[in-house]
Amino acid sequence: MSRFDPVFSRLSSDLREYTLRLTVQSAELDELGHVNNVVYVDWIEQVARAHAEAVGAGFVQMSQMGVVAVVRKHSVHYHRPALLGDDVELHTRIAEGLGLRAVRVNRITHAQSGELLADGSTEWVWVNPQTGRPKRPPQELLEKFGF
Repeated sequence: MSRFDPVFSRLSSDLREYTLRLTVQSAELDELGHVNNVVYVDWIEQVARAHAEAVGAGFVQMSQMGVVAVVRKHSVHYHRPALLGDDVELHTRIAEGLGLRAVRVNRITHAQSGELLADGSTEWVWVNPQTGRPKRPPQELLEKFGF
């Protein structure tokens, strides 16, 4: 998959939003010379992880609270290709976060032009890391994400 070395990251004043900027690397390209579709999915997961780390709710912290988030479903719509050397912005916003699931709305844009490259959503389910069974997140965790 892709390497993950952001040019910059930004936590919004709204704790539910987070943005990373990356530069497309050659290893992320497919035979057509543009970013492979699976790399976009990897980026979506990486920006979610970076967001969690930024609010103090990374995997280790969540595990200590007895709950972690796992992907249930990705929906990605591709609009334009990203090319070698392009700076891209990965934006994620938690649209829903209460109960047993959280839904993130994702946008990937060309950093200079603002052109939409891909968008979609990801449904995450809260589970107990020991049993793998669904579990409601504690209020302490929800508050870290602005709920």
